Amino acid sequence: MTILRRLLVVFPTAVALGAAASMLIAGVFLALLAALRPAGAASEFGTREEAVAMVHRVQDMYKKLGAEGTFQAIKRKAPGTVDRDLYAYIVDQNGVVMANGVIPTMTTGTNLWNFRDQNGKYFMQEQVAVCKAGQGWVDFRWLSPVTQQIDDKSSYIERMGDTNYCIGVGIYRNEQVNENTVAIISGSPSADDTYLQIANDMANVLNDADRLRILPVVGVGGPQNIRDVRYLKGVDIGLTQLSVLNSFRSSNQTLGKYDDKIVYIAKLFNEEVHLIAARDITSIGDLNGRKVNIDEARSGTSQTMRDVFKRLGIKVEVVNVVQGQAFEMLKAGEIAATAYVSGKSAKLISNMKFENGIHFIPVPFSKEISEAEYLPTELAHEDYPDQIPAGQVIQTIADEVVLIGYNWPKNTDRYRRVQRFVDAFFPKIEEFRKPPNHPKWREVNLAVTLKDWKRFEPAEEWLASARSPDVASLQADFRQFTSQQGGAQRAPISPARSDELFQEFLRWKQSRPTR
Repeated sequence: MTILRRLLVVFPTAVALGAAASMLIAGVFLALLAALRPAGAASEFGTREEAVAMVHRVQDMYKKLGAEGTFQAIKRKAPGTVDRDLYAYIVDQNGVVMANGVIPTMTTGTNLWNFRDQNGKYFMQEQVAVCKAGQGWVDFRWLSPVTQQIDDKSSYIERMGDTNYCIGVGIYRNEQVNENTVAIISGSPSADDTYLQIANDMANVLNDADRLRILPVVGVGGPQNIRDVRYLKGVDIGLTQLSVLNSFRSSNQTLGKYDDKIVYIAKLFNEEVHLIAARDITSIGDLNGRKVNIDEARSGTSQTMRDVFKRLGIKVEVVNVVQGQAFEMLKAGEIAATAYVSGKSAKLISNMKFENGIHFIPVPFSKEISEAEYLPTELAHEDYPDQIPAGQVIQTIADEVVLIGYNWPKNTDRYRRVQRFVDAFFPKIEEFRKPPNHPKWREVNLAVTLKDWKRFEPAEEWLASARSPDVASLQADFRQFTSQQGGAQRAPISPARSDELFQEFLRWKQSRPTR
C-alpha cells in the first residue's frame, strides 16, 4: 500500500475529534500530500478532461488506421492510448471486448454483457446504451492499473466513428478527490469569524463529487493566511485583508525582497471596524494613552487596528486578548475599548449586551485613512438592533477582504487546481448571494480590481470573456463623463485615471449598506 493510501485510511478517523480538530488535521493532511509530490510535477492520476481527450485521439487513430489497426494499436499500448491510470478500450455493442492493452484478463472476445460489478451493476449494458445514444459517462467498480485495487471508476464512452464499436476511457474517482481538492485557509473558530463562514459557503456551493472539493482549513488570521498561502504546502488559496496584504508587500520591499508569488483571485467584500468603548469615551481621540484591546496578536484585527491608530496619530496601550475576554474586561473597567474587524452583522457582537454605557464610537474617514485604501461605511440599527438605537448611525471604516492564491507556474498541477476552482467559483456568484449563505456575498463584484496587484491569470481571462455588459456599459459611460470634465480651468481626466476612479467608485458602491 502506498503512503498516499495509508493517509487516506487514517484521515477519516479525524472526524471523531470534532469540526475544529478535523479542519486542523485536514491542513496537516494536505500538507503531507503536497510534500509527497513536487509542486510542478504532473498529476499521478488522469482527469476527466484527459479521459475525453484520449477518446478523441483514438477516434483520430481510427480515421487513419481503420478498426483493426486501432484494435492492434490499443493492444500494444501505442502512444496516446495509455497514460498513468488512463487507458483506452473498445467493445462492440454486444458487450464483447475488442481491444484492451492494460487489464490482462480482458482479452479479445471476453463478453461482459452479463458481468456485474461489486455493486451488482450490469455496467456494460449501461455503457452500450450510452454508446448507442452518442456519448456519456458511466460509473462502476473496476480494477485500477495503478493501485491494483477495485475502485470506483467513471468511464467516458463514445461510438467509434460510423462503426458498431464503442470507445471508453475512464478515471478512478477515489483518486480524483485528492487531485481535485482545493484547500482554503480561512479563520479561527474561537471568534465569530467571517472568513470561516465564507469558506464553508464555498464548500457548500462548489463541492461536486469527485470533480471538485473545497476543504476549509482553520487559520489564525489575515497576516498568517498570507504566509500560509505563500509557504505552507497543501494550501491553495486564502482570505486576507487588503491592508494586511499591502503591509506584507511593503515590509518585504523595505528589506529588499520583491516577491511576486502572491496573486489575487478576487476582491470579495468589506469588513467593518467595530470600536466598542466604555461610557466615558465619546470619540476615538479619547483613547489616547488608554488601554485598548485589538484582538489576538496574530489576528487581522490586530494588524489593521495598529495601522489605523498610527494613521490617526492615536497612541494606545495595546491589549491582545480574544473578544469575549475583552468584553468582560470592558465591563469591569479594565480597558477603555475593544476593536474588532469583522463583517457586519457579526454574531459575536450581536450577542453582546451593551450595558452601563458601553457603546459604539465612530472611526473617522480622514485623508490618512483614505490613503491606505480603507473605505467609509456605517453601522446602523438594522445591523445591530440591540446595540444601536433606531435612527442612529455610527460612521466607521472598512477594510477589504481579498481571495488570494500562489502564483504557480502554468501547466503545473497546483496551477490547474486553482484554475479549476476559478472556473467553478466565478459563474456561481449569484448562487452565493442566496440564503442561507453569509449576507456579505451580496457585496461581491468580481469587476473590482486591486491597485498594483496582479490577478491570477485564469481569473483575469474568465472575467475578460464573461464581463458583464452592464459593468462594461457603466464603465464606458463613466469614462465618457470624466473625459468631458475638463474646461478652461481644468485639464481633461485621462482614460487611465478614469479607469482608476471607476474602480474606486465600484469599491465605494460595495461599501454602501446592502439593506
